[in-house]
Amino acid sequence: MTVIDFVATDLFIVRIIKYLGANPDNKWVNTYEFTAVADGDTASLITLAHDFVNFEAAIHDDGVFFDHVTVSTWVPDSVPYDPTAFLSIPLTQQGTISDITNENVALGMALRVKRNPVSGRFGNLFYRGVLHENQVSAPAGVPILSNASEIQDLVDGAVTSSSIDAYVGVSIDGNFALSMIDATGAVVRRVTSLVVGGVSLIKQDHQWFNRTP
Repeated sequence: MTVIDFVATDLFIVRIIKYLGANPDNKWVNTYEFTAVADGDTASLITLAHDFVNFEAAIHDDGVFFDHVTVSTWVPDSVPYDPTAFLSIPLTQQGTISDITNENVALGMALRVKRNPVSGRFGNLFYRGVLHENQVSAPAGVPILSNASEIQDLVDGAVTSSSIDAYVGVSIDGNFALSMIDATGAVVRRVTSLVVGGVSLIKQDHQWFNRTP
C-alpha cells in the first residue's frame, strides 16, 4: 500500500492543518479516513485531499487559514522512513465565510458534525473556527446552536459545492469512500451522511486539535 499507486480496499488518512490568521503558531487538524473503492494513483489522492479542503473552507470563517494537507496510508509510519507512505501538500486557502458581523466564538467551542455510518455508532468531527456568537446560545449555561437547521444547510451546501458528495453515501461515485476504521483496520464502515450534532466544548490542546502536523 503506497500513495504512488494503490488498489481497491486500501485505506488512507487525510489530515487538514489550519490556523487563525491572528495566531498562526496555534495550529489544529481535522482527520478523515477513507477506503479506496477503485485502483488509483497519486493524482486521485491529491484530488481527494483538495475536495475535502474545499469542503472545510466552505464552512470556516475567513479568519481561518489552511496551512497544508497530508495524505497517508492507514498503515502506521514505518522505521526507516518510507517516502511512498504519505503526501504533504502546501495550501494557501482560507475560510470563505465573511458576511457574518458577529465575532467568532472561542476556539474551544467547536461545531460537532456526526459521521453516520451504515451500521453501529456514529462518529464525530469537531470543527473550530466555524461558529459565530449569533449562532450559539446558552440556556442554563449549556451552549447550543441557535438555529441548527441553518448550520445543516451550510454543511449540506458545502458537501455539494466541494464535490465530496461523491465520497459520502451508500453509493459512491468517486475513487474513495469516507469511512470509519477501527483500531486494527479490520472493521471498515462507510459513512452515509454528515449531520450537524450541536456544540462541543473541547480543550484547545485536545488531541483532535493540536497534533504534530
